[in-house]
Amino acid sequence: MTHTPEHLASIGDEAAPERVAALDALSECEQVSTACAVAMAGIGGMPGELRRALDCADVCAAAHRVLARGQGGDLATLTGVLDAAAAACDASAAACGAHADHHEHCRRHAESATACVRAVKALRATL
Repeated sequence: MTHTPEHLASIGDEAAPERVAALDALSECEQVSTACAVAMAGIGGMPGELRRALDCADVCAAAHRVLARGQGGDLATLTGVLDAAAAACDASAAACGAHADHHEHCRRHAESATACVRAVKALRATL
């Protein structure tokens, strides 16, 4: 259960559905990307995928922080960080998706990153 609408309401944000969905997707993707990176580090190898997963986690976390500040921020900053999150998620989903049949963590990560791209792009279209 997400408390995102309540958090946004507490700062006077109208909690548009696209904003809530993007915040939730960014948060989940950051967590799943980190977990996938830890799993990849544990099994060794896949350095490119590991780096992409860490980049994805970090960019999603940054985008989440900027977006969680609510309405009224700098539009250029918001769109830039959302575009960066979508790009990082796309790259990471493609890299880990190639291993989805062999590694559960990669499958979960690719799915989460793909869902995050959809949510971020849906929000981006409303700005």
